[in-house]
Amino acid sequence: MVMKHNKNKCPFGLKTQRYWDRRYDLFSRFDEGIKIDEVGLYSVTPEKIALEQAEKMNCKIIIDGFGGVGGNTIAFARICDKVFAIKKNKARLEMARHNAELYGVENKIIFILGDFFVEALKIKADGVFIDPDWGGPEYKKLESFKLNNFSPNGNKILELSFKHFPKVALKVPDLFDFSELEKYKRQYETQDNIINGKVGFRTVYFGLK
Repeated sequence: MVMKHNKNKCPFGLKTQRYWDRRYDLFSRFDEGIKIDEVGLYSVTPEKIALEQAEKMNCKIIIDGFGGVGGNTIAFARICDKVFAIKKNKARLEMARHNAELYGVENKIIFILGDFFVEALKIKADGVFIDPDWGGPEYKKLESFKLNNFSPNGNKILELSFKHFPKVALKVPDLFDFSELEKYKRQYETQDNIINGKVGFRTVYFGLK
């Protein structure tokens, strides 16, 4: 649905008001007709950070494995030559398509409705960006966040990604347990992603040179 963006009150209720208050950080063109739902409001990567991630990945062709409403997909399309955006949810995929049109980058994106584990294997790309479901804001009640707390399971996602793509980026909560990555015996670097002066989340990069 198309939201009316000239109101300061969050249309999804008080639980997501704080995310609504920083909607222009999520999309600088929010008032131009951005389509978003409640999940997108609290899960989309802020535009500036998404662009930083895209520049860091430095890929010609990239897969956004869990495309959401288009935050990262659009950023990658602004930096890369081609983006494959995979999403199971048709409504959210169409939101991403619409939002990409607002930014004028839809012609660089292949939107795919389907399962990451099936569709990613059909694509030849320089890298893959992974931002699976964290379980909503409730994840903050966990003492630490494990790979199997992602939905789908982060272990399975990484195993496929490492096997098929040279570069892999994984967006993780600030309470992510990095010892979970030791079993893969791969070098990686992390990026603190700052929101309102604090670490909002981190991005883990594998295969960068």
